[in-house]
Amino acid sequence: MRTEARPPRRKWPWIVTGAAIAALVVAGGIWYAANLPDKAPILIGTPSPVTPSPSSDDVQPTGCMGGDTRDAAMLLAAQKAAPHTSNGAVEFAAAFVRWMGQFPVPTQEEAGTIQSAVVAPDSEYDLPAFLAKNPNVSGSLVPDETPFYVSTVPGVWNLESYSDDSARVSIGTGIVINGELHPTFRLSSTYTLEWGNAGWMVLEANQPRPTEELFPLGSGFTEGC
Repeated sequence: MRTEARPPRRKWPWIVTGAAIAALVVAGGIWYAANLPDKAPILIGTPSPVTPSPSSDDVQPTGCMGGDTRDAAMLLAAQKAAPHTSNGAVEFAAAFVRWMGQFPVPTQEEAGTIQSAVVAPDSEYDLPAFLAKNPNVSGSLVPDETPFYVSTVPGVWNLESYSDDSARVSIGTGIVINGELHPTFRLSSTYTLEWGNAGWMVLEANQPRPTEELFPLGSGFTEGC
């Protein structure tokens, strides 16, 4: 067993990294590299998408696993329901993005619950500390303090890599403001997941594909929430 001290948990710049790439929609090339975790793997070039290998009971990702709410109960239900398959990893990643992508941000109680149940034990990130800062997780596409949430209705997914116990998934979503889906605002996020005793868990965030690359490349969800 390693006895060296672990570094302090990071303050989770992840979702800002994933969301801020949406600024490409309006700014034509802004990348918030400063928001990347120091040790996050970076995707170089444009990897080819990985073809899912569904099992007999696997279905194409709906984008709604866990239900159409955006609370911790939804995400935990999605984690429980997501099968140990590539499509299961996509469904879980989409549920995580739906939970994170909203304002007001999740409560500290929810953040603690999700940190314990959904963030992988060997991850270095501190979700409650990040959300305690009340961040604008739209990458400032939506004005500060304005209620919004992300939706997989216009969303797409792309399986970047997959092995039996690890997956890297990109999720593209739209933004709903005042009950209306914005016609052009789109977000892109990429996460590395690992399979554990509780099911799929979030290990880390990765540099996401630009939205104008992900949306033409990705596959649409069969339902969307």
